Amino acid sequence: MCIRDSINAEYGESTLSPMAITNTPCFCLMLLASLDGVMGHAAMAHPRPRNAIDGSLPPWTNWSYPCDATHQGDMCAITFCEDGHNCQGSCAISAHDGPDKLTASNGQACYWFSNGCTVGCDACDGTTNHVGHGSQQFLYQGMNQSAVNAHKVIISNPFSPPAGEMILDPSSLPGLHIRPGCLHPNPNKPTVCSSNQRTANTQAECGSPEDFYYYSPWRAPGSAPVIDACGSAGGRFPGQATGGAGAQYQNTSRAKQGDQGSALPKMEPQAVWKRGSSYEVSWTVAANHGGGYAYRLAPADQLLSEENFRKIPLGFVGDSKLRWDGNRSSDLMFDPKARGWEVSEGTVPAGSTWRKNPIPSGLWQREGPTFDPVCQESRECIEGYSRFPTLATQGSCKCSGFSNGGPLLPSLEVVDSVMIPSSLPAGAYVLQWRWDCEESDQIWASCSDVLVQ
Repeated sequence: MCIRDSINAEYGESTLSPMAITNTPCFCLMLLASLDGVMGHAAMAHPRPRNAIDGSLPPWTNWSYPCDATHQGDMCAITFCEDGHNCQGSCAISAHDGPDKLTASNGQACYWFSNGCTVGCDACDGTTNHVGHGSQQFLYQGMNQSAVNAHKVIISNPFSPPAGEMILDPSSLPGLHIRPGCLHPNPNKPTVCSSNQRTANTQAECGSPEDFYYYSPWRAPGSAPVIDACGSAGGRFPGQATGGAGAQYQNTSRAKQGDQGSALPKMEPQAVWKRGSSYEVSWTVAANHGGGYAYRLAPADQLLSEENFRKIPLGFVGDSKLRWDGNRSSDLMFDPKARGWEVSEGTVPAGSTWRKNPIPSGLWQREGPTFDPVCQESRECIEGYSRFPTLATQGSCKCSGFSNGGPLLPSLEVVDSVMIPSSLPAGAYVLQWRWDCEESDQIWASCSDVLVQ
């Protein structure tokens, strides 16, 4: 089977005119939420990214989920890797081979990112984490998480409770120094203020002393700097040692901590696209820090820099979908634009469209109110968020939470339909997926080789 036939078998293409496609629901989306004390981790799943370079090496080839007679212990555990060892289960994706079956074929693709990046700065520092990343707590009806647990209180809606029911603990305010993460900020200011477009602490007044995510990358999509446009292995600069909360990479014969994603080897085309048509792309998240994402192209024979990727932003087409197990019959469609989840004003490049991460974390004790999930979650899932850190069993949540030790399985994909401009010259390109986080000062990126005809 040729590359194009193989791709079309799972990610069908559209040859409708742009006018017809605009009214066709054909985009899907997935995401994951965050674990206390960890960074967001996610990666493009289709087309296969260069960042999956370790996926054909052991121990990734030896890993599979669920556990069976030949896959036990670390070889079937979904983990969050912080020490550069036993990372094979950290970036699992759907095997597209039945319910809840996962593979490690994406290698360490979800460990290519930029750390310490904020709106208003010209460069990342590779180190600094967000002012609000775990350093504050919220109260539910006057109780912190410990009191909620002690009194066995069940929060009926941990995502978007009535205003005033879930508030920032006043004792947290003195420790929140809300500012860009650099000594000499530039004039760039946050542009995302609407509660609908935000993903964490959504009931705080924009720019107020309680809006501690104000300078996070998502608050001005595409504006914050990156270490590398295709991510840095471990989110750090070359020469920086392993950092905390997931700023690490398990060194292999193909990549090591601090390597730059833009320098990864070129691959054969992972997708073949026609100009003037729309195609599905997807991503899967492990640890969730809200925010939103966009897709962009750059010619493969040019420098893979932010400057070049900004020249060809791709527009989204139609509705969004949540898809489980790679099964199209599971698609749950929704309209991000109607929900106020699309952002095209105050974005970089100007006028480019970004879409909000549609998976709320449920981690109210740290992030406060978020937003309601797209799907109807089970009672077990909802009650689990009240009992943190004893959450519901993994897989009990379908469209909220996080998968690194959380209640969500990474069998859920974020699949979007994007339009390939009819005016684009034919040739080899690199597709960039960029995820600007809100609950942390990090930006994830994956880059894949595609052929445009």
